[in-house]
Amino acid sequence: MAEAPLLYDRYQIVRKLGSGAFATVYLADDLKMGRPVAIKVVEQTADVDDRVVREAQAAAKLNHHHILTVHEMVREPERTLLFTEYIQGKTLRQHYRELTVGDLDILEAGVQLCRALEHAHKRGVVHRDIKPENIMLVDGDSIDVRLMDFGVVQLEDRAGITMDGDLVGTLAYMSPEQAEGRNVDSRSDVYSLALTLYEGFTRRDPSKGKKLLELMRDVSKPDIPPLMVNRPDLPLELSDALGRAMARDHYARPDAGTLGRILARAAKHMPEEEEVVPDERLATRVRERLAPSSVDRDRLVYLGQHLASAGFTLATLLYVLPRVPFYPPGVIAPLVIVATFLALVWPFGGGTLALILLAPPFFAFGTGWGIAYVVPAAVTMGLLRWRRREWAALLPGAMPFAIAGGVGLAMLPLAGALLRRWGALAGFLSGLVLAVTGGLVGWTTLPYTFNPGPGATLLAAEHAKSPWTVLLEVARLLDSRPEIALQILLYSLFSLPLYALTGASRERRMWGATVYLVVLLLAFVLLPILALGAPVQLGPFLVAYGPCAIIAYLVAFLIPSERVGTL
Repeated sequence: MAEAPLLYDRYQIVRKLGSGAFATVYLADDLKMGRPVAIKVVEQTADVDDRVVREAQAAAKLNHHHILTVHEMVREPERTLLFTEYIQGKTLRQHYRELTVGDLDILEAGVQLCRALEHAHKRGVVHRDIKPENIMLVDGDSIDVRLMDFGVVQLEDRAGITMDGDLVGTLAYMSPEQAEGRNVDSRSDVYSLALTLYEGFTRRDPSKGKKLLELMRDVSKPDIPPLMVNRPDLPLELSDALGRAMARDHYARPDAGTLGRILARAAKHMPEEEEVVPDERLATRVRERLAPSSVDRDRLVYLGQHLASAGFTLATLLYVLPRVPFYPPGVIAPLVIVATFLALVWPFGGGTLALILLAPPFFAFGTGWGIAYVVPAAVTMGLLRWRRREWAALLPGAMPFAIAGGVGLAMLPLAGALLRRWGALAGFLSGLVLAVTGGLVGWTTLPYTFNPGPGATLLAAEHAKSPWTVLLEVARLLDSRPEIALQILLYSLFSLPLYALTGASRERRMWGATVYLVVLLLAFVLLPILALGAPVQLGPFLVAYGPCAIIAYLVAFLIPSERVGTL
């Protein structure tokens, strides 16, 4: 083309813009219309030429401000030429690399791209190659995007346009169904767009440093942490929207129009950004390099879960085994060490072993007690295993040890932070464990009213053969001391992550923790008095309340809130 500066007596070639695997792009002046154009020249091959034809056919269906306009297509014996509008700007990939777009810019680009995709999808066009390289940002003071390269589109009203299993999109941004060679629809574009935006918010390229086989495995079975894990400062609604859009099940994803409306609403809750001048870009890049990666965060979560499992196992066995006349004293320490170590390296195995070690003392106390223990313990472990939270199965068992150590009340916000909505189950079981422990051991004072305890009333059910006998005695205990039943209810309620209700930003979570602590104080102090006429010893309660306040603020500050409604 360099030897023919005037093309078709109309186009004056200015310069070469770039080249790729299939085409070379030139900048030219359209002398007839008086406008700059981009000319994509594709050398003649059957597959590539067919893609150019499809691109022109697809683009001809579309007329949208945020979709690159195709003016015409010319086919020659040895090549095909595609004439499009010329956009002066940079691709989103270039902006990502140069760190020249902020969170609000990325979100606005996402809203505009959703509108473009909604327009295309309503006309039966699926792009199938959404990625930062195919998105152009027009130079200017405001965000203005163009979606480019419909060369791998699928026209939904044209059967057989692609062969089965013909994977022609960019692998790193493919939806799982596209990577597996299955039929794709408009929701495949939604997945790719969400992943593109996710990369911009997290500054992490999903394909960087990965080999082809690794990409194929990761795309077909994606395991992408929620946006809030890497960016807890962004709105919870934004994290939820991207999470839904990147769901493996394409039926669970919203359509492009719905996603765009959700992103527009999330923009109203975005934190204010400080303007980054060019001189600060190097410092920004250094901070990004030093920031913990998603792998580092995953390792920290993994380590925290294993440490929690070991801690709960240790606390449970240290409290129970020395107090029951079943295991010889010389065997108790090795059993505790083995179970704790196993819980550290394998939470499910260690937790199961600890629960098994607790079963014989219960059966020795009474068959009914053994059954009443084994059934809920097995069900709880099964539920937590199902939700991949088996590392917290011994949390209720650790409550008596925590009470003895003066930090029992602090376990409530900790349960909410670790187990989310499942914290209510842990709180209920913790309260029940405390009631049974108090009725067997005969605590002199009740947590957390600090009134005289009921004594060892449950010893009357020793050697009970039926679990119903055990449950009846526990019910009598709760009936005689209703403040214990009230506390079980309060344990269940305040073991939920209530601090997350105020929002996802750290400031909102801290305010949420403050409200949580005020309500908890009023509930534990006033409800026994107002509802039951049972006085509360305020001094000892405030001593126990201190660690609870510390833990509540720590979890609100350090742990990002997930969607409370998600189990």
